[in-house]
Amino acid sequence: MDISIASNKENATVESLTDGSGVRLVVFTCGCPHHCKGCHNPKLWDIRNGVKISTRELADYLLDRYSEGYNGITFSGGDPLFQSEALYELITFIREKVPDINIWCYTGYRYEDVPDPKILSLIDVLVDGPFEEDKKFPQKKFRGSYNQRILHLKNGHIDYEE
Repeated sequence: MDISIASNKENATVESLTDGSGVRLVVFTCGCPHHCKGCHNPKLWDIRNGVKISTRELADYLLDRYSEGYNGITFSGGDPLFQSEALYELITFIREKVPDINIWCYTGYRYEDVPDPKILSLIDVLVDGPFEEDKKFPQKKFRGSYNQRILHLKNGHIDYEE
């Protein structure tokens, strides 16, 4: 199965200290139905703007990079849950090799409205809710607006909220 990412795998994967705890690999996926005013990645709204790559190839690439000492992998976009089936397969491949890897996912969906909830069982932390420009609050750690929640998940259910 293929997943659409922002660019080739080298350019769609960045190192970050702001997209989750610790030093993380961040993958930017394409496709987003939310179209939030003030979005920092509007070019990623259209899935056709991305580059297709097999989930297996991307998983192998991420795991090779992950071995360099990162604290986890974060999926951002666009909205990664727009491609939930491909994301599910991708994270499954990753967890087969590194079961305890820390996975964060940013989405414009609220937890309660995620279209394919089975994906939640593979995610450790979900940052949910659309970016709302009038609620922009840069002091809020790991999110763009104060309506967004940081949800720590256990087996797909909310364990606690930050």
